[in-house]
Amino acid sequence: MIVLVAAFWEICKCVYVSILCRKTEERGTQTDEEEQHAYRSLLEALPANGNDTVKILQTSVKKRRIKSHAISIEAQKQGISKSSMAQKEVSNEFDLVPGGAESAHDEPDHFYAAHFPPLHKGKSDSKTKYKSSPKIKENSFKQIHQQFPVSHTSKWMTANLDQAQRETTVGEMRQILEELEDRWGDDTRKDKTDMYRILRHHLSKSTNPYTLVAYIVEKSKDYHLPKTSTLAYYIMKEFDNWCSLKDNIPKHSHLLLTQELKLHVLHMCTRYHMTMVGFAIKAFQLDQPDNSFLVPVLRCFLEKHKFKEAAVCGGKLGLQDHFSVEEIVLPLILQDKVNLIETYLIGNQRQQQLVVQMLDRLCDRSVDMATIISSSGVPNAKREKMHWKPLSKLAARLMKLYDIPSDLCPNISNARGLGAVKYLLYKRYIEGSMGAGSWEEMVQSAVGDSAFLKEQLIEQLMCYNETIAAAKWADYYQLPDESVPPLVATQRKALRENPGPTTGEIDGEDWDNDCYTDGDIKTSWYPLKISQEAITMVDTKESYWACLQRLSQPGTTVGIDSEWKPGFGNTVQRVALMQLAVMDHIYLLDLVYLSQHLQMDDWKQLAARFFCNPAILKLGYGLDSDFQMFVKTFPFMKESLANMSRVVELEKVAQKVIDKTVNLLPDDTGQSDDEEGPLEDSDSGVNIKFPRKEARGLSELVRQTLGKPLSKTEQMSNWERRPLRPAQVTYAALDAFVLLEVYDELVRQAQRLKMNIDMEPPVSMKWMKASKREKMKAKAKGQKFTYKEKPSKTKQYTSPSPRGAGPNPMSPGQLKVVVDSMLQGLGRQLRSCGVDVYILENHEDHDRTIEICRMENRIVLTSGNPYIMVRSHVGEHMCYCVQSVTAKEQVVEVMEYFGVKVKTKDIFSRCQVSEGV
Repeated sequence: MIVLVAAFWEICKCVYVSILCRKTEERGTQTDEEEQHAYRSLLEALPANGNDTVKILQTSVKKRRIKSHAISIEAQKQGISKSSMAQKEVSNEFDLVPGGAESAHDEPDHFYAAHFPPLHKGKSDSKTKYKSSPKIKENSFKQIHQQFPVSHTSKWMTANLDQAQRETTVGEMRQILEELEDRWGDDTRKDKTDMYRILRHHLSKSTNPYTLVAYIVEKSKDYHLPKTSTLAYYIMKEFDNWCSLKDNIPKHSHLLLTQELKLHVLHMCTRYHMTMVGFAIKAFQLDQPDNSFLVPVLRCFLEKHKFKEAAVCGGKLGLQDHFSVEEIVLPLILQDKVNLIETYLIGNQRQQQLVVQMLDRLCDRSVDMATIISSSGVPNAKREKMHWKPLSKLAARLMKLYDIPSDLCPNISNARGLGAVKYLLYKRYIEGSMGAGSWEEMVQSAVGDSAFLKEQLIEQLMCYNETIAAAKWADYYQLPDESVPPLVATQRKALRENPGPTTGEIDGEDWDNDCYTDGDIKTSWYPLKISQEAITMVDTKESYWACLQRLSQPGTTVGIDSEWKPGFGNTVQRVALMQLAVMDHIYLLDLVYLSQHLQMDDWKQLAARFFCNPAILKLGYGLDSDFQMFVKTFPFMKESLANMSRVVELEKVAQKVIDKTVNLLPDDTGQSDDEEGPLEDSDSGVNIKFPRKEARGLSELVRQTLGKPLSKTEQMSNWERRPLRPAQVTYAALDAFVLLEVYDELVRQAQRLKMNIDMEPPVSMKWMKASKREKMKAKAKGQKFTYKEKPSKTKQYTSPSPRGAGPNPMSPGQLKVVVDSMLQGLGRQLRSCGVDVYILENHEDHDRTIEICRMENRIVLTSGNPYIMVRSHVGEHMCYCVQSVTAKEQVVEVMEYFGVKVKTKDIFSRCQVSEGV
């Protein structure tokens, strides 16, 4: 029985080995054919005349053919298959790049030796011999390249370095690799500091660190793993950091980095995965302007349908102009990899425009998507992504990101305009939240000069059964009867024959009844309690200075608000009106006019005499969006407004007094309070962004404090049109004036309830930070984002001169400070030295810092942008901006600034007091 089982087991083993060998033979044949095809593709892509890369490729192909023939002969002698014989040749081949390894122990070592002069600077090996005269030994690398072209460097080195020298050089590299692998694999050493030190030592001693790093990375045991925890990834990352310091770059790096080496490195970093590509491109300078010799590598990616790799490499290398948008971008869309499109297009405005125009063509309803998909040849195409709705969304987003003019994309512009028209019709006829005057202005702005949108407006009005309104708009745009529905044409004829009370000017305020009559406004909405004569439109330089003179009087309280036109599509938004209200007068600053007649110094006086004046209390609601739009319109004001003083956000005050959130209406959009989230039109597939959502919060706050809500029928109107309609003037004046009344009521309620709260909480400085859109636009241009008009760090953050000068130093117990949540480590260190420290918890904000500073007379310790905000509320003498990074350095800095002398008895004395308490 045992014999039978053993025999059966041997039979199974033979069958398994036979099947495995057959599969191995098929796989080996297929791999060999793919490699030969890749070589032929590169030869066809490269120009043949005088191209050294082509010669190298031809040599590589010839070597492979000779090697393949030799394997076939040897296999016939041994009576085995060619693929089985090939398996004995343990290969580590590069299937794309010339100069790649033909064998793990032969060709690659020669390749690296050809690029590697004697390893260490000033080091001479006794075994090294030169075939040429001793003079060649003394020549520098620069002198060599004066005699030989860059492309012949490897040839010179092969001719002038004998086999012993090459073996010595590669042997030294192998020893370095073994040393690093031993350190990396030692689990007892969690700290990789030694690795960092050893690697940098060898790099600094090497005459060609580029080849050294390429050798170490390629020969690492974990080189093929797509992880960031491998030795190969660590070496490439640290080498990139090392190269980022100009002092480390070899003087003749442009001579060391040959085209052959760059090709080798690019394939090495893309053969198995893409985790090291970014580091390699920067460290090996693959993104230089003369890198078109790398294009064939990307062509091979496309032939293998590796569109992701082609897009990533093409974008990082700046080779987008060598490819059409249909070659790379269209396949990315078909494979649902649209997130890579922005990466691919970084820094190339021409390609950005071509891509958006291609998407615009695809959004044409007459385009046959099935034909485009079938002709693309892209495998695993997702047909649902080629619908005009997701395409129009993508195109609209890229149009805004790349600032593409709307006239270059007619299909997208029409879709966005149609979505805006539908939204306005909904606001007018379903919600009833827009007055006739503002609605007509916004419709005219949305339609513009588009013949398509004019006809669509008539069609959409008919959907609401508004035949008379459709006839009036048709007359206004002078549309022919053939282009409008028959009912509209009949109604137009009836209106012409019998003009009645329903006819009127299209842009007149009384063309149709407003949503609310004067009686409705007085009974339902909170009215403006100041005469129209007390409202002044500031539209001249003289009236501007008169306004500034009145507002800068000490002890004045001013309500602030601003208005701008809603944005349709790629319309550039800007502040059109700023309202500044005091108890006896309201000033409306016409920023459209003043922006053309005031100089930069005139505007900066507004910041210096008004916004930064601590003698004036400024009130606002939703000020983040107001200031963000203001500095977008006037970028040079950003630095001046950084030092604002006594600017109060009423929303914060109301939350403390009323004991409930101000925005009582449910918010399902998840957007911030400063602007309304984008509205998606179900038909056009585009997003339309309209003005701020703060109106709901302010209206509700007015209702809670003053008894009636605010009417917001004029909020969405054309604030850039001049002259403003009376309804617009009243609306704008009331939005600023009501802030004074609300604040007075909140103060009375706090006093009546004996609430001990800060009635002047600081305004948020979020508007000082770059918006997400600004960062994305900077990235799309290939730029690292920098703040516009950013002041120097010293000017922005410098604290007053040290206080410790004098004969009598301060003891730690005399220093009382409050430390914000960013400096908790500093707070603990100061407390251990005996300083009286209040440390904020993670959930406590900077408002709490200011409150403690005022209540307990503590000095605020903070850093960065919060210092500007805190300083504007507590004064420069009650706050200090910490400059150091580590907690120990910060302690020394604070002690020296305040002149504190720590004695032995002070150590942990504050901790003992705390425990005793």
